[in-house]
Amino acid sequence: MAGTITRPPLMANRKKTAVKPSIHVLHVELIDIAPAIWRELHVRSDTPLSKLHAILQAAFGWTNSHMHVFEDVSRQQYGHLAEGDADDFSLGGPPLLDERKYTVADLGQRARSVFGYIYDLGDDWVHRIRVKKVQPPESGRRYPACIAGARAAPPDDCGGTPGYEELLEALQDPEDEEHEELLEWVGGSFDPEAFDLKATDKAVRSAR
Repeated sequence: MAGTITRPPLMANRKKTAVKPSIHVLHVELIDIAPAIWRELHVRSDTPLSKLHAILQAAFGWTNSHMHVFEDVSRQQYGHLAEGDADDFSLGGPPLLDERKYTVADLGQRARSVFGYIYDLGDDWVHRIRVKKVQPPESGRRYPACIAGARAAPPDDCGGTPGYEELLEALQDPEDEEHEELLEWVGGSFDPEAFDLKATDKAVRSAR
């Protein structure tokens, strides 16, 4: 009919609502060390593994001075790749995959999923990462975040778990011939029981 105004469907006038990403709650623990050294981290599920690497470095106080890989349950590894690096790093196994192209949700799809993070392929600091839950983001909370943890991580370059045990023994024994030298090496003091949640959370939130 002439003069009739055709209105677009009501749905066409509605703005699309942005879908909020889910949050992965991760329990991260260094293996083969007792008492346990662990952190609980809240990260966006779409966080690339390359960003998770930075978060883990901040959470444990590592210095990001060594190579690292992530490993899923099938033993497929993911890491930092420059052009052409995959074949060089495969060591006869599956080629290393680019960690920038995979997310936390890709390796830990649901609660109770487990994957690994290995830092310093000489000392082999193996971190077991278990997905405690996948949940909606909390109103007012910034991510990533560290909400709990225990004990200081070993210093970089101390020789893996055996070297760390020897380091602690020498630091605790003033009569040990290496006591003074190692005390100076760790910066004058080292408390293996120390954990500052506020400082760790700040470092995690600042991870790039």
